[in-house]
Amino acid sequence: MERDVIVIGAGISGLTAAALLAKKGFGVTVVDAQFKPGGSCGIFKRKDVIFEQGAAMIYGFGKMGFNPHRFVFNALEEPIDILKHDELYCINFKGNRIIFYEDMNKFTDELGEVFPTEKKNFKKFYDDFSDLYLKVIVDQPTFTTPDVVTKEQGLKQLQSHPKAYMKFLGFMNKNTEHILKKYFKSKEVFDFFDKLTSTYCYTNVNETPAILSSVMFVDNHFGGSYYPAGSTLNLVGKLEKVIEENGGEMIYNKKVERILVEDNKVLGVKLDDNKIIKGKRVINSGNVWNLYNNLLDKKLCKNSRKWANSLVSTYPSLVLYALVDENVIPENTLPIEMLISNSEKIDEGEVTVYILSKDDYTLCPRGYETVVAIGPSFKSWSHVKDKDYHSIEYLNKKSTEKKRMLKVLEKRFPGFEKGLYYAELATPCTLEKLAMKENGAVAGPKQQLGQHMMKRLKAKGEIEGLYNCGESTVMGTGTPAVTVSGISVANLILRECNMAEYENKNIKKDYVRTVKKPYKGENLKLSNDEVEDRIGKLAMKCQYCMNPSCEKACNKHVPIRDINRRLSVGNFYGGRKILSKYEINPCINCTEVFCEKVCVRRKFAKSVSIKEINSNLIKK
Repeated sequence: MERDVIVIGAGISGLTAAALLAKKGFGVTVVDAQFKPGGSCGIFKRKDVIFEQGAAMIYGFGKMGFNPHRFVFNALEEPIDILKHDELYCINFKGNRIIFYEDMNKFTDELGEVFPTEKKNFKKFYDDFSDLYLKVIVDQPTFTTPDVVTKEQGLKQLQSHPKAYMKFLGFMNKNTEHILKKYFKSKEVFDFFDKLTSTYCYTNVNETPAILSSVMFVDNHFGGSYYPAGSTLNLVGKLEKVIEENGGEMIYNKKVERILVEDNKVLGVKLDDNKIIKGKRVINSGNVWNLYNNLLDKKLCKNSRKWANSLVSTYPSLVLYALVDENVIPENTLPIEMLISNSEKIDEGEVTVYILSKDDYTLCPRGYETVVAIGPSFKSWSHVKDKDYHSIEYLNKKSTEKKRMLKVLEKRFPGFEKGLYYAELATPCTLEKLAMKENGAVAGPKQQLGQHMMKRLKAKGEIEGLYNCGESTVMGTGTPAVTVSGISVANLILRECNMAEYENKNIKKDYVRTVKKPYKGENLKLSNDEVEDRIGKLAMKCQYCMNPSCEKACNKHVPIRDINRRLSVGNFYGGRKILSKYEINPCINCTEVFCEKVCVRRKFAKSVSIKEINSNLIKK
């Protein structure tokens, strides 16, 4: 059977493109090497405690400005509950806790206190770039990347505010330092902006293109900062839900080994089990290096392969996951804080800390806080292969880095190590293996001058039927950026098929709901059907194990984890689809219930009610 579109990778960009196309009636198949959707966005559990595995600084859900996440869920007509942080985040800079207030005046007043000689200049800078942002981004909202914008769309944007738009385009090949010099003289201010650009783009002001930072510096003050209520599982899980409800197919634990090409036209893909999926359109949502070094035959795209391998990547990263006593974290701590150890350059002490349990009480029991800390590692990890993960050398290096990260947190939160209940570390090797991050580079190619915007991977590949989205493409890294890349690819395919594209003007209803903080999940409703709602909430107790013992114990090898994950976000269609592959529901007449007896949750609480869940999911 031939599919209309095959998507390689179930990260946010790939899921977005797939969901939008499935909603329009395309036969979509998504293939991912891992056992769940999300890529670097998603969760894992340890004894009911929910940890965000990567991307958790979620922008783009605001009611104005650059809000691609809100646009997508409204276009898909899929409800989602979100939490809005009171403040965007905090940066600990040279002994100052600088809070990024959504209120721009309050924020610039604060900066004026930290940098008193530049107070008026901060006001002028943020006023000017707010005006530019409102005219270029807010007045003519579009979620199409520059390489996909039509002449008509571009002309409409230009005509709305020609002076502002020409000024904005003039920043294309200038660095951020260029625009800052027109306002500031203090070296400390340049050091401060260095930290802002490194947080967003993993670059300093000399490297960062001004066209990116001119939006980046003000966007979040207009749009706000958010977190999906109950975790990012609800973000990626609901995209998967839309795909499956509209006839799409999700294939996990299978790696695409090759994009099949003949006469410069895509024919489909070959998986690592030698299965071939035919299709004339393939969307690659993975990184640029995997595309040219692995997915395409070496005889193809030789110049592009050479170019790809010349790109400078962002630095490898470590991620520490911890559960600590809530008394360790000061009451005024924000859910997102940036720790800076060296104000003049990026070093291993530059860590972004997520304490999302401060706003979302469903992540862990009260009395505790979850802490996820992400920072760079400048050690060499590239030599480690699968067989080396248990080597003494690797484990010692991992242990050393774990201790170092804990010391960084101890410095910001005295008593952290003493109040620690649990901690584990993901190394760059982990990120490469589980999230397909080349050498652990969490943001792919750097968004630096010379390899930014139109000098990155384009939405339209050089082979007919090949498309690209994700962090290696024009918009670069970050959940809003990769979401836009997914929207753009979907619209490009719709355009080529002479079908109506997704546009902001066609949005009729708002499906994004902001819920009160702290979120306790008390009013959560997964379905209007009482039975569905009950079994969905029972499924939320699942630990979503990487190697589920329950499935090994099941005589019929029912994919219990995959069903539970779907039900946890209200995807009852997807859960039933899996279970309906069995002629008779194997759980209804099961008397041994071995799956529940070996459930990992039994080690600390009651087993997941697997028989009850699956028996009620399909009663026939």
